[in-house]
Amino acid sequence: MILNTKKQTTFLVAVFICIACTGLSAQKSKLKDSTPEQRAKMQTEWMTTKLTLNASQVQQISALNLQYAQKNEPIIQSNDSKVSKFKKLKALQKEKSNALSQILSEEQYKKYEEIKDQMIQNFKNKRK
Repeated sequence: MILNTKKQTTFLVAVFICIACTGLSAQKSKLKDSTPEQRAKMQTEWMTTKLTLNASQVQQISALNLQYAQKNEPIIQSNDSKVSKFKKLKALQKEKSNALSQILSEEQYKKYEEIKDQMIQNFKNKRK
């Protein structure tokens, strides 16, 4: 599939971030087969390691990851079109990023964004 619109690319990036941040493979079936709790736990572990979170941040981010994994679950499981899923996931990702910026230090958030951007770039390179 050739990505010919910014929306399609952004959708794939949003889905990839959800998958990559949870440590899951890019296979859709594995994403659908995991529970929100499993995805949130893996994402929290990933963030704890990569961002050197303190105990308070781990607790807050764990709750945030679970909250958004649960919000993402009906979207992931739905039979909606890719465009519809994209719009919903993108809005939730924006909300979550705003919340993360309030929990993480400026340095941690910058590192999070850099890692996320690198993962997106790697994903794009693999799709070529």
